[in-house]
Order: sequence, then structure tokens, then C-alpha cells
Amino acid sequence: MKRKCFLQLIIPFLLSMMFFSSASATLTAKQAEDWAMAKGQEILNILAEPTSKQKYEALDKILTQDINLDYAAKFVVGKYWRTMSEEQQEKYVPLFKRYAAALYKNFPLNIPNGAVEFKIEKTVQDKDIINIFGRIYVTELNNINQQNNDGFKVQFLLEENNNRPQVRDLKVEESSLLLTFRERFYKMIHQDNDDEIDWFLEDFETLVIDTENKRQM
Repeated sequence: MKRKCFLQLIIPFLLSMMFFSSASATLTAKQAEDWAMAKGQEILNILAEPTSKQKYEALDKILTQDINLDYAAKFVVGKYWRTMSEEQQEKYVPLFKRYAAALYKNFPLNIPNGAVEFKIEKTVQDKDIINIFGRIYVTELNNINQQNNDGFKVQFLLEENNNRPQVRDLKVEESSLLLTFRERFYKMIHQDNDDEIDWFLEDFETLVIDTENKRQM
């Protein structure tokens, strides 16, 4: 239960650091660390603001600027992307972008100042990849259970793409968010729709609409 609450609290923060597209990196470890701290604090500041149209616009801007949604859409369907026709791809990608925009809005987005703290423990550069290891501390959870005040381990891989830092993958307590989403989409395609892409797209469109309507309600 505590893990579920934690993920709900920081899901917008995690979403802003999930995806990337390949590019040659020129980032230094120090630049990567500074960017991670600044971006994390920017999101926490937005989440601390009262719910408003401007708040959602600010979060949507982060979603579109700091996440490569085109790459994300391809990654989560993996091998099935190659089996899609061009028409199916053109239908799927916009649906995925709508899904990403609607999904985060269904999680708690009001986090008081000081309720969440992010600390970087070490930064390791490995060729074009910069690994940033840190911990996220959630005050409210620590108040509930004082036995666990070590925070939650996070690790994300940073690259430079189109002259700006972006994150390749992020792990929370050893669990990769990229792979978690891929498992979810593989299940929708393979188990729920027998590898039939048109059936998957119909079900996915229904899921997107339901997710959007849930937020509106």
C-alpha cells in the first residue's frame, strides 16, 4: 500500500523523466546532475500550486517538451510496431499521446511544499550515458511508518537529445518504468487481442476515452 501511494504521489515527476531518443551526448556529469535537480524542483513547485487550468498547462508543457512521446509510443509496443501498417501507426501514435496526457491527470496532483524531497547520491558517466542515483523521501509516508525513513531508491539514465537533456529510463526500487509500460501494452495486444492490431487499436481507443472521461468526471 505504501509503495502504491508513493508512486501516485510522484507519478508526474516520474513521467517527466521516462523517455528519450538516441543522440550523441555531450553532457557532463555535473550538467546532468544540475538539470535533474532543477527539473525535479520545477515539477514539485507546480504540484504545490492550487489546481487550475494554468497548472495543467504547465504539466502538459513538461509532458510534451521533456518526453519524446513518439519514441515512447514505439518503445512500449516493441516488436508489434514493425507489424503495424502505416495506417495503423498513424492511428496509434496520436492515441498514445492522448493516453499519456490523460493518464497522469488521474493521479493526485496536489503535493504540499516539503512533502517530497529528492536527493542525488552519486552520478556516474558511462560513455554517452550518465547514470544518476538518488532517493526520494516522502514525509507523509514517513509519518505513517517511522520504521522506513530511508526513502525510495531511484536511478535514471540521462542523455543529450536535440541539444537538451532527456532521460532514457528510470527505475524505482529496481523496477524499470519503461519495461513496466511495455509489459502492460504487450498484454493488451497479445493476451487481450490475440495479436490483432486492429482489435488492439479499438480497445486502446476505448481505454483512452475512458481515461479522459474519468478525469473530466
